[in-house]
Amino acid sequence: MCRNQGVITSSSDIQRRIEEAFKRDAELDAKSISVKVIEGDVTLEGRVRTWLEREAAERAAWSAPGVKHVEDHIAVN
Repeated sequence: MCRNQGVITSSSDIQRRIEEAFKRDAELDAKSISVKVIEGDVTLEGRVRTWLEREAAERAAWSAPGVKHVEDHIAVN
């Protein structure tokens, strides 16, 4: 569990919110990115077509409540 501004958020809830944000974002191919969350620390892995997609994925991860750190391991093809 992670506490962010008085709100307690589980790792699975953070992961779900990030994955849902990926699906809503027209710039992203959500199936090509995996999300792992441990106590507010997010790791993104996978491949995208453009730098814009990579940046959009990182922005989406940071926007989820409870995120303390994002490690971006997304490769651009």
